[in-house]
Amino acid sequence: MIFKVRPDTDRLAQDAYAAYAASIDNKSIRGEDLPPWTELTTPVQNAWKLAAEAVHHRVEQNA
Repeated sequence: MIFKVRPDTDRLAQDAYAAYAASIDNKSIRGEDLPPWTELTTPVQNAWKLAAEAVHHRVEQNA
């Protein structure tokens, strides 16, 4: 699946990650603290960006 790259993709991804982390008390399944966005690896940040774009794309399709 290919999505448009939007200027707000980074912000959407960061917001989604922050909401996810907050919903699980910032803990991994092992009970470790989740890192802040800036400490995520590039592949993990890219995965969140792709997820954010997928949601954005779905919302646009259903608008």
